[in-house]
Amino acid sequence: MAWSSASMSKSHSTSSTPTSNLSPPTHNAELSSFNYHHEFSVSNSNLTKDHSSQFKKSLLHKWNYKHSILCMVASPRRKLLFCGTQESSILVLDLVTFQKKFEIPTHVGSVLCLHLSDCENILFSGGSDSLVKVWKIKDTQSRHNSRSSYSESQPTESTYDSFIQLIPTHTIYSLLDIGDIFSITWIDAIQSVFIGAQNASMSFVHLDTEINGSADEHLQFMPSNRFDKFFDSEKTKKSFSKSSSPLSFTETVPPETGSAQPSYTALHQHVKVIQIPTENITSYAHNGYLYALDFITIENPLTSTFANNIAENYQHVIVSAGGDGEIKLWGYSNENNGNLVFLRSLSHPKIDSIFSLAVSQSSLTVYAGSSNGNVCIWDLATFQLLKNFQIDPNDVYTLAVSPSTNGNYPQWLLMGTEFGITKMILSKSTVQVDMELENNDTGTCVRVTKNDPCLTLLTFAVNNESYLVSAGSDKTISLWSLHSMSNTCITCSDSLSLDNKLLTSGDSSVSGEKYENLSTYLTNEKFLQILGELITFRTVSKQPDTYKEECRKCANFLTLLFKSFGASKTQMFPVPNGNSIVHAIFKANSKKVENPGETPRILWYGHYDVIPASNSTWKTPPFTMTPNNGYIYGRGVTDNKGPLLVAIFAIAELHSRGELESDFIFVIEGEEEAGSWGFQNSVLENQYEISDGGKPIDWILLSNSYWLDDKTPALNYGLRGRIEIELVVWSDKPDRHSGVDGGVVIEPSMDLVKLLGKLVYRDQIMIPGFEEIYKRNKNEGVEGLKENLQYLEDWEIPLYQEIAQRVTDLDINELIRKWRLPSLSLHKIEMSGPDNGSVISQKAEAKLSIRIIPGQELENVKESFIEYVNECFKRLESTNHVEVKIMHEAEPWLGDVHNLAYQTLSTCLDEEWGVPPIFVREGGSIPSIRFLEKVFACSAAHIPTGQSSDNAHLNNERVRIVNLLKSKEIIKKAANRLPRAQK
Repeated sequence: MAWSSASMSKSHSTSSTPTSNLSPPTHNAELSSFNYHHEFSVSNSNLTKDHSSQFKKSLLHKWNYKHSILCMVASPRRKLLFCGTQESSILVLDLVTFQKKFEIPTHVGSVLCLHLSDCENILFSGGSDSLVKVWKIKDTQSRHNSRSSYSESQPTESTYDSFIQLIPTHTIYSLLDIGDIFSITWIDAIQSVFIGAQNASMSFVHLDTEINGSADEHLQFMPSNRFDKFFDSEKTKKSFSKSSSPLSFTETVPPETGSAQPSYTALHQHVKVIQIPTENITSYAHNGYLYALDFITIENPLTSTFANNIAENYQHVIVSAGGDGEIKLWGYSNENNGNLVFLRSLSHPKIDSIFSLAVSQSSLTVYAGSSNGNVCIWDLATFQLLKNFQIDPNDVYTLAVSPSTNGNYPQWLLMGTEFGITKMILSKSTVQVDMELENNDTGTCVRVTKNDPCLTLLTFAVNNESYLVSAGSDKTISLWSLHSMSNTCITCSDSLSLDNKLLTSGDSSVSGEKYENLSTYLTNEKFLQILGELITFRTVSKQPDTYKEECRKCANFLTLLFKSFGASKTQMFPVPNGNSIVHAIFKANSKKVENPGETPRILWYGHYDVIPASNSTWKTPPFTMTPNNGYIYGRGVTDNKGPLLVAIFAIAELHSRGELESDFIFVIEGEEEAGSWGFQNSVLENQYEISDGGKPIDWILLSNSYWLDDKTPALNYGLRGRIEIELVVWSDKPDRHSGVDGGVVIEPSMDLVKLLGKLVYRDQIMIPGFEEIYKRNKNEGVEGLKENLQYLEDWEIPLYQEIAQRVTDLDINELIRKWRLPSLSLHKIEMSGPDNGSVISQKAEAKLSIRIIPGQELENVKESFIEYVNECFKRLESTNHVEVKIMHEAEPWLGDVHNLAYQTLSTCLDEEWGVPPIFVREGGSIPSIRFLEKVFACSAAHIPTGQSSDNAHLNNERVRIVNLLKSKEIIKKAANRLPRAQK
């Protein structure tokens, strides 16, 4: 999940059980304690306030799936979400990286309900095949399968890598045709699973019962192998008869998941097949399908307020609900020979069928969702109906109660229907008041989503924060922050709204308590929320007339963010006719630092401006961050706002805990996408301030490029430079008509074409000085790489050979040409005069660019180009004129892959990703890297964050969340490991 790796509290919900052809689901919830005396004041109207548009920012992530999701459970301890699908499988999602872990087929038919034990080690699944399956969740040692090819050392487990297996242990069936399994609950104290079924029966099984015989002896009795299923049509019978045995399928896991799930076939011999004893089946427990089950355990009879002395007589009370509209209580006690005893029925004339159920053990409150949008709230201390209200005309498929979080925000009842999710306040005894309750309208149900069918809900708490997961027939799974459903976490116009307690004075001696508060705030969830705010700023530097104010607001946002995160100094440097540079300094504050004056000093360079984006060409709004399937989409998420915020959070996390072992300086510009106009002059003018009083800088770090593919981490050590040129040829005469003056005058456009033809011959640039680059050298003919190998230095050849080995479907010769050789490109030709076919233009203009490589001096190339063009034009003996305009320039850059920075970063990437990085160059340019190296007399190292498929500068730009999170850990490690530079 988007939270830190600290421990998480138990899940507060189990499963819901919709069906494709029947009335829907079940939701059982075991809730943490909250105030027993609820304050309910619900309006009688079935209309709700529609605030659905206000809750969009509370959506943390969304997954798309190929089938409907019918039930879910969460494992907060493992940070996993288990989803039961309409097509027989359990889908496992990572709640930290938002990646799919794996998917495993389970039942013959839909998975209708899931339940997770309190210890989070046992998973129960029930399906339309009349079976209940029991799975052991086993944590396995982290392993990186591809690592062994490149290194013999053992990998270090990443913060964001977790590996589990679902191991089948039991299969439970009945000789009776009980139909679909709609609900399951497990009581750990008595090692028993209780089952609600389509035939209205409730049954239970003790899993510690010794079973004689093997699985094979029971196969003939399995419901999927019987041909007289009462609840199935002839068509369904045929499909069951043709299906393989539930014990015979083999699970395959996509290799990219990184978590190998063993085949079910390999494990089925260890599965105990249990027949439900006849005496453990209560036939017709309800007069309708048994949709929902939960239980209450009596911890202490003396303090329990359960009505009718139930607490004195029974250790456990089972709560069931079904299609007859009744809630029934059943007593279970070992002293009663382990039998279920019917205790009480709760009903209301307005209630028809009950599809969903949630129980609060601490307050003895039952919440029931039923047909036609009706919701009932019952008090088990008095068996009194506290409230009955209607939220909309649709059936309440699922409901859940938000966990108690020590009064941080209100507790909510959340209800799901075909129309969407609705919430209602349960208790007002909170520090913060929900935004829609400011007018004392405490009785209103509020619409959270609209027209989004919801079949299953669950809530759980993590580090005093509450979360909601919803899913339904629209084949999506949505993760919500319940906190930000009540209060937008961060809002910003010209200022950043953070909790006052988190605002530090910037003094490195701030108290440990403040550090603790801030470190608690700096979770991965807050990272994604703040990134979402950052994306909303339309910081398009190439369109200053339209977006200059947006750029100013973004610079203010970053400045206040640095202040809130404890920077000792933060300020903005003006850029004439451009966007400001944001500067911040975090001082080393670790106890390990013995002499603060001798700590390494690192400068991070990034930019907050982006290129233009159009709503009409994107699948999602470009300036609204959209999470989906482990990625986030939006302009700037990968270039460069995402990697920039990663670095800010990494350093803020270390500093907030008093663990930062280096001085860390941020220099963030707002003109990079427009050519870094004014950046160099502003840095030179403020060089003393940037370096904190003229102190030396040891290293420059940045992250503004991408991997070669989608799976191989990389370090970048080289970029080409760039010269943007306008080549203009013009005449002293005006535009003319080709029928009047054609063949008489020397046309500027023809002169321009002749000049362009002199610039390149075949694949070589003809400008003097470039010919040396194309000469062949001693490396020609070395085996492994082909005709372009001769352009490499000896030390580079192993780097390209490793790329060829590890990155498939890649033309190494093509890489060499765009990384290691210069290029000249013609981008546009424009001519004066009206747009028709009879004009001789007075002026012709070409826009060119030259990419130059490390080793070429920028000034020499410019001078050589101008001299060459003028010489070629002179030879034309034309009456026209020529001018060469240098519009923009960027120096090439080459890092030292053998220095301490790259050695340290390589180790950090290896530890985090489990494989050593490849070393790459790039054909593009970043104007400021070589400039900063010269100004601060130090070396730079480039850490790509994104994948090759990120679509930077293109439509639908995206970045994988796990890349951002792992990059944060890499930067944290590097900040504390990079040594002083040897100068």
